[in-house]
Amino acid sequence: MGLRAAVLIVVLLLTGICSGEAAPRNHCLGCHPAHYTEQGSCRYCHLGNQQTSRKQLAHSGVIAGQYATFTNPRTPAVIAGTKLAEQAACRRCHVLNNTGNHLASNLDKLLWTTSPEAIRKALLDPAIYMPVFRFSEQDLDNLVTAVLAGGRQTGKLLKDPPQVVHFSDAGSEKRNIFSKHCGGCHKVLSKRDGGLGSGTAGPNLSGLLTRFYPPTFTDNTRWSEEKLKRWVKNPRAVRKNALMRPVLLNPEEWDQLLNILNVVL
Repeated sequence: MGLRAAVLIVVLLLTGICSGEAAPRNHCLGCHPAHYTEQGSCRYCHLGNQQTSRKQLAHSGVIAGQYATFTNPRTPAVIAGTKLAEQAACRRCHVLNNTGNHLASNLDKLLWTTSPEAIRKALLDPAIYMPVFRFSEQDLDNLVTAVLAGGRQTGKLLKDPPQVVHFSDAGSEKRNIFSKHCGGCHKVLSKRDGGLGSGTAGPNLSGLLTRFYPPTFTDNTRWSEEKLKRWVKNPRAVRKNALMRPVLLNPEEWDQLLNILNVVL
């Protein structure tokens, strides 16, 4: 009995030593050459599952090479994509790298929920109240990489509630002050009423009164309630060649418009 116990102990010790020394096999290397080995594993940059040789499972959630530098915020692609996100004012509707308005989906979640290809497609074919962008192929790669980087930097556990974007029905559109006076030329994604307006002649006004909207008032300054009131009352008094006509609003209508445009209610 004592001999059997001793043998069993030796076997368990040897098993523990072997299992401790043996690293899990990286099946990615069966098809792909090793590169950037200082990162430690293929999954660090590409996600996916490197512990299986079944291609469908291994490539589940994989990040293609053109976006793989998202793990390093100092790479040219992430820097260029972040700058482009600022120029396109993505944060007037979205949170990116834990900063922005909560009018539409939180972009920091996309690394864990959405493929880079789907993000790219959403930029090429934007949702109904999202501005239409004309990004080059390289800009698209950089912007998607920056979005993925935002998810990496903020972490997987995001406690924001699910984002709900609702749209007004035809009846409420007719009664809505924005749709009545502004919606023929502009669109807006509002916190209170969802998407309003159908026009494309004027700029998208989502997030207009926040610090994330482009500084397009005179002298490249940001919009405010006072500046908006001056503009709406007489656009050409602010900008000589303005094409917009004056819109006369009574105090009650003005308050209704501000309630629509304000992001924080």
